[in-house]
Amino acid sequence: MNLKQIPKVELHRHLELSIRKETILDLAPQFGFNVTDEASFNEHFLITEQMLDLGAVLHKFSDTQKLLGSIEILERVAFEACEDAYLKEGIRILELRYAPTFVQLGHNEFSFQDIHDAFIRGVEGAEKKYPLAVGLICIIQRTLPVDIGEKVADFAIKNRETFIGLDLADNEEGFDSKPFSPFFLKAKEAGLGITVHSGEANTPKSPTYPKDAIEHLGASRIGHGLMIYKDPEMIEYVKRQGAVLELCPTSNYLTNAISKIKDHPIKKLKDLGVKVTINTDDPGIFGIDMLHEYELLKNQFNFTEADFKDCNQVAFDASFIANDKKASVWPK
Repeated sequence: MNLKQIPKVELHRHLELSIRKETILDLAPQFGFNVTDEASFNEHFLITEQMLDLGAVLHKFSDTQKLLGSIEILERVAFEACEDAYLKEGIRILELRYAPTFVQLGHNEFSFQDIHDAFIRGVEGAEKKYPLAVGLICIIQRTLPVDIGEKVADFAIKNRETFIGLDLADNEEGFDSKPFSPFFLKAKEAGLGITVHSGEANTPKSPTYPKDAIEHLGASRIGHGLMIYKDPEMIEYVKRQGAVLELCPTSNYLTNAISKIKDHPIKKLKDLGVKVTINTDDPGIFGIDMLHEYELLKNQFNFTEADFKDCNQVAFDASFIANDKKASVWPK
């Protein structure tokens, strides 16, 4: 089985954390980072060992974010993320998500529109060069005040011709999703797809959080959602709703959602009839790509070519990218 040749769909990849290693090394000195060897690179820009929890992982993202210091860099990062997905991983349909508030942090000279336009230029440049369909999802950070979330949602709706969806991300524990409900329902009414980070962290309430995302925010997809494996009622609920899980095995291990890779519930959930997809989450900072995840699933869970095809079909059908655009790059 040649894993690279399998046509792939990825639904859950954060654009800001999909920076090439070579590009990080190129940019780091401009922003005050003395990256002289592998150890110093890993210290600032890589997570390769299991962290204490999701919060610790989110904190580690800050050094990479500091590199997003010019419009030209944003455009470059977007183009390279798409190019690498196609050339190195065999991805044909790619959804990239980003949080305007996260990119803007420390770069206040950028408006949300400046950031978005730069990413669009990078994406469109890649789409012109490669048979690749790319869509951008706008993220609201649930750890910021709700009124900021409303501004981000309005920005996404204003740019609904170039955004395909709206997402709610960051640490779920202690940050209820329900106050964001009006913005998500308004975005859904405007034609944006809804996906919500939920049920990711290993906490007591985590298995039931996806229900709020589906019922109150109108989510058709759940970012991660793996913790439903602990609750048979939630598994059945997600199946009844037809919700799609965007699972990210290595990420879930590194954030300590699962203690060992072999404990990941992706195969169990798939066998139970839950719609599951395979994703990388933050490939730049985790030092992985989609081929890494496919190798992991083949070796740890005996995924077959048919299993991968099933997951890609689920992802193809669930993608928020327009059907004709998806079909134009997908093997007949």
